Amino acid sequence: MRKLTFLNLLTVLVLVVLTACQPASTVAPTKVPPTKKPVPKAVTLNALYMNQAGYSDKVLLDMANKFHEANPNVKVNFTFVKYDELHDKIVTSAAASTATYDVILLDLIWTAEFAHKGYVIPLDDKITKKTRDDIAPAIFGAFIYKGKTWAFPFLANFQCFFYNIDQLKQAGFNGPPATLEEWYDQMVALKKKGIVTYPYIDSWNQKEGLTCDYVRTAAQFGGDLFDKDGNPIMDQGAGLKALKFMRKLVDEGLADPASMTTDEPGAMNAFVSGAATFNTNWTFVRGNMLNPKVSKIVKSARTGLIPPAKGVSAPAGSVSGFQGLAIMANSKKQDAAWKWIEFATSPEVQGQHLKSEFPVWTSVQNSAEEKRINPDAGFYATNLANVHHRPKVPNYPQVSTIIMEDVHRCLLGEMSPEQATKDMVTRIKALD
Repeated sequence: MRKLTFLNLLTVLVLVVLTACQPASTVAPTKVPPTKKPVPKAVTLNALYMNQAGYSDKVLLDMANKFHEANPNVKVNFTFVKYDELHDKIVTSAAASTATYDVILLDLIWTAEFAHKGYVIPLDDKITKKTRDDIAPAIFGAFIYKGKTWAFPFLANFQCFFYNIDQLKQAGFNGPPATLEEWYDQMVALKKKGIVTYPYIDSWNQKEGLTCDYVRTAAQFGGDLFDKDGNPIMDQGAGLKALKFMRKLVDEGLADPASMTTDEPGAMNAFVSGAATFNTNWTFVRGNMLNPKVSKIVKSARTGLIPPAKGVSAPAGSVSGFQGLAIMANSKKQDAAWKWIEFATSPEVQGQHLKSEFPVWTSVQNSAEEKRINPDAGFYATNLANVHHRPKVPNYPQVSTIIMEDVHRCLLGEMSPEQATKDMVTRIKALD
């Protein structure tokens, strides 16, 4: 046994020596099995959206489900809040080391602030010329600051004129008012004949909607609250006339006193119940006023042009409330976030919801399907083409707060229109 072991060892040593003496080229290389491409990890996107106007919770969740079916590795988790909570939640998310939200709903009024502070990323390298050419410059421009695009248009939100044709006929009118003065006369007649207690309702609580309505009313008088250089001028011209008119409607009982505590959905609810003949509001009203599950005026509800004051070239201006989808700068899921934005904002997806919202895409706005579903598309397009914007300034939240505070105090009778507009100008200039 020992001899056998010695011989075996000697054989092994000889083999080792012989192997070591062989040229390196004769050694067969080790075969490494090909590596498979890593499977992308599942991603959950956290998206922040409002449940006040625009696409409903149900519509957004349905969009997310369809997106997940097409992209199994990406799931969209929504947080729905009131519009008034959006800004603070976005700022809080931006301050975190890791974003609470990956995709946010960006109101056009925050474009300058969020870009200036680096809360969101520019999207220009992701947007093609073909895409830009199919969206009106007025819409895309709302999200451009210092030459860069900070959100992709999602909601072509703007105000329209909604009215009850049956109630107007009861009051002796064949159609909606052509001028602001005719509108006033119709409201007086409706109230005098007892057809409605308050002919008009709007969202005049001390929130952003009040600033929007003030901008729109100034547009009806042919002007703006700020000049081309961003200086406040509401203490003269259209701004002063607008606040006097709003106050007059309150003092004469033509505007529902509930307007002072009502938001946009609340004003819409009063209108679709038949309690008010008129409502100036965002585009989401149309889908609700024609829905028999929530509306009592389906057959009499109409959409029209916002009436200008006499002497102002028709059509009167509306007010923009465009909203886009933006990607948080501190998000770790930016590629997936853009994938969701591409899907949700696409013409194909927006074309599935023509009954509830007006699309951002010009090609879809002009499509036969849009005209079939929305016979009022012409009114929408005209109102959209004549929108007036709120000022695009980094300190917009403070500016708007001043406006809504003084306008609200005026409508409550605590200040005259002259006092309120003068105070606005003084306070806004003091921000500089």
